[in-house]
Amino acid sequence: MYFFYIWQIDSTQNHSKALKNLHSGNVTFWVQSGCQIHGRGQRGKKWDCFEGNLFLTGSFLLPKIALSGRLAISVGVTLAKILQSFLPNQQIGLKWPNDLLCNNKKVGGVLVEIEGIFAHVGIGLNIFTHPDNTAMPATHLQAYKAVDVNALRCAIINAIGKDDLENFQSIQELWWLFAQNTISCWGASEFIGGEVIGIDGEGQLLVQAEDGQIFKRHHAFDAN
Repeated sequence: MYFFYIWQIDSTQNHSKALKNLHSGNVTFWVQSGCQIHGRGQRGKKWDCFEGNLFLTGSFLLPKIALSGRLAISVGVTLAKILQSFLPNQQIGLKWPNDLLCNNKKVGGVLVEIEGIFAHVGIGLNIFTHPDNTAMPATHLQAYKAVDVNALRCAIINAIGKDDLENFQSIQELWWLFAQNTISCWGASEFIGGEVIGIDGEGQLLVQAEDGQIFKRHHAFDAN
């Protein structure tokens, strides 16, 4: 495993991808930055980057048993557990598809991209500050408790990829514990309203409409 820290960068996701493309073997790369110029979130959306927050991407061989949806859910659950251990007195939650919440306010996000046989997992966490003009209320970790950023980064790097994806049922159950109080419906360009009833074995969101029909939504996507 190789770790790189670059104070200012266009995107940790782009840089980690480039490193992985240069070394195509079974080598894991992690790239952290103190400031991103062109950070992005799910589906190419701009990610507001404030200096000193945590911007981290890991690139590695995609586990054979890990569907992209499973990997995204697993990463989200892993991060939620880590944040709960750092802030045990706060309510940590998950909002599908990729938001991390603290007391029902967005504190971070996850971007999983699949490129051939490689997975690129981008993580953004608001540590010292947060954007104000956002679609949903946001917050930052230091608003609740002093957080050792280096310890948080090490906990993330050590944990990602070590969850037992063979036992995805346990991950599904943990996801629901974190998410059940924070999700009510799903909507985008095509609106689907209803009750979220969980996630399936592929990591897809399950929404039950009023007529009883169950819709499945999958959020992970291939890298450009």
